[in-house]
Amino acid sequence: MKGAEFVDLNKLTTADRVILVAGIVFLVAMFLPWYGLDFGGFGSASNSGWDYFLTGILPLLLVIVMVGQIAITRFSTTELPALPLPWAQVHLIAGAAVAVLLILRVIITSEESGGGITVELDREWGLWVALVAAIGVGVGGFLKSQEGEDAVSGTGTAPPTPF
Repeated sequence: MKGAEFVDLNKLTTADRVILVAGIVFLVAMFLPWYGLDFGGFGSASNSGWDYFLTGILPLLLVIVMVGQIAITRFSTTELPALPLPWAQVHLIAGAAVAVLLILRVIITSEESGGGITVELDREWGLWVALVAAIGVGVGGFLKSQEGEDAVSGTGTAPPTPF
């Protein structure tokens, strides 16, 4: 196609690819059932990741920030603002937070109450997919921190000089 620019995936590091793929899987897992209850022949009910702010929506927002930073720095000339921490450390912290929050979601049981009755919900397969994706994001954040500030363009910060 003339005039169309394609995204050059060769600009992505291994850490970038891990974060992007795990982020996409996590987004898909948000729509899958995380907890549910089967009423036999009478039907079933389930909750997805969208029903849990602290352990569903918040980790997704962190993943979006990580993916957005990668997309902006790799595929555009936009200059991101300077942060108190290098972006590599931000990825490490955000990736670890996503993984820890999903591990907590698996450990903590989910209950639904109504009409004076409380029912404990069973963990569903979507929660396990989300957990694997969250661990992938955490691993990607760790790999990103090992690469340094910007492995592709080489714009990392210089080490501090002694007095």
